Amino acid sequence: MKAIQISRTGGPDVLEAVEVPMPKPGPGEVLVKAHTIGVAYFDMLIRSGRYPWMPALPYVPGNEMSGHIADANGSTLTNGQPVYVANWDNDYKGGFYADYLVAQASAVRPLAADADLDRAAALTNYVVASCLLDYGARGAERGTMVIHGAAGGMGLALSELGRLEGFSVIGIASTDEKCALLRKLGAQAVNGAVEAVADRVLELTNGRGADLICNHIAGNSFKSDLTMIAPFGLIVSYGALGGLPEQDLFRDMRANIDRSPAVRCFTMHSFDALPEWRERCTEKVLRLFAEGKIAPTLGPILPLSEAAKAHKLLEQRGVVGKILLKPELR
Repeated sequence: MKAIQISRTGGPDVLEAVEVPMPKPGPGEVLVKAHTIGVAYFDMLIRSGRYPWMPALPYVPGNEMSGHIADANGSTLTNGQPVYVANWDNDYKGGFYADYLVAQASAVRPLAADADLDRAAALTNYVVASCLLDYGARGAERGTMVIHGAAGGMGLALSELGRLEGFSVIGIASTDEKCALLRKLGAQAVNGAVEAVADRVLELTNGRGADLICNHIAGNSFKSDLTMIAPFGLIVSYGALGGLPEQDLFRDMRANIDRSPAVRCFTMHSFDALPEWRERCTEKVLRLFAEGKIAPTLGPILPLSEAAKAHKLLEQRGVVGKILLKPELR
């Protein structure tokens, strides 16, 4: 079968298309034929060697997949059944950028017969968003939520779930096209490329500011965030695309002490020791998906062999929605 493998870390070009033997499920495992594979921020961090929990190389990356059971191997699942699989449920073994995946039967989530399998491959963003909102944002008033990079796969998931939880959402994006999508989906939007974000957020909230700010940028963005935080507001940092802050974060927080701001660093690896919390969020997302209450916005869908192109698009941050890969076997 075909797979995409990394033998060394680096830019997108280290993603190599290889032929590997068809995997066979062992005891307690099943074989899944891939239908659609999600391209995630985690994948980019592993490929570039910046992930704190780096796997051993060579490694077939990937964090999420929808597909069909190809070999139920005596489990309660059935051949041909549509399913969703997430990497953390399968002990972070990877292997998702491939035509087939061997997974623990307990890691495989059955889907409805008529489920949209392309959108199902984007559900991992929603599980992360649910964990962030339910646990990472504990204590935040369900008032106004500001989301950086709101038109990406993760930002759209946060926006959609946030509105379901009662937040008024303000999405920050970099183009008029992205802002138009956010408004169409029910959020307010700020074009960070041409507008003064903090001033505009304060204007939209009548001077109160944001109760929750979801920030995957880091760098020196906290300084601006702290000027648009509401009293007792919370900034959740769930990434650091711009690197670590160069300034003294605590000094910046003290400069805005009249609002009693808080900052929390968030990672899904916190749930490695709390799998039951992650399970609750997964079950909630799958229920909302089955009920049609969430519908992931899809971006480009590329052949699996073009995984390097998918990573380039992800790094350029110009894509609206979730980037997906499709195996070429059909």
